[in-house]
Amino acid sequence: MSMKCLLASLVGALVVFLAGWILYGLAFGGFFAANAGSVGELGIKDPPAIGWIALGAVFWGGLLATVLGWRGATTALAGAKTGAVLGFLVSLAQGFTFLGGANISTLLSTLVDPFVFAAMLASGGAATAAMLGRGSEAGA
Repeated sequence: MSMKCLLASLVGALVVFLAGWILYGLAFGGFFAANAGSVGELGIKDPPAIGWIALGAVFWGGLLATVLGWRGATTALAGAKTGAVLGFLVSLAQGFTFLGGANISTLLSTLVDPFVFAAMLASGGAATAAMLGRGSEAGA
C-alpha cells in the first residue's frame, strides 16, 4: 500500500467517523433507538464504545480507498458516487440479513438505514478520492 493510499484511507476513516457521529448520533439517533427491534434499548450501548466505532471507521476508510483505487476515482464527485452506491448496497444486504436473523431492527429502520449509510460513505468516499487525486492531473 502506498503512502498516498494509506493517507487517503485515514482521511476517509476520519470523515466516516465524523459523518457517522453526526448522522447516527445526532440526526437519526432517536429514530434508530425507537426502531431497535424487540431487543429495544438493550441493544444500544450507552455510552457507545467509541474506540471500537473508530476502529470500524478505519476499516471503512481502507475499503473506500481500495475500491476507489481500483476504480481510478480521483475526484470528490466520483468518490461520493461510489461511496453512496457502496454504502446503500452494503446497508441493504446487512439490514435484511439482520432483519431475518436477529431482533435488532425493524423493517422501517432497515429501509431507512441505506439512505443514512449511503450519505455517510458518500462523504468518506468524497474525501478519500480527493486525497487519492491530490497531485494528479485528474484530481485537479
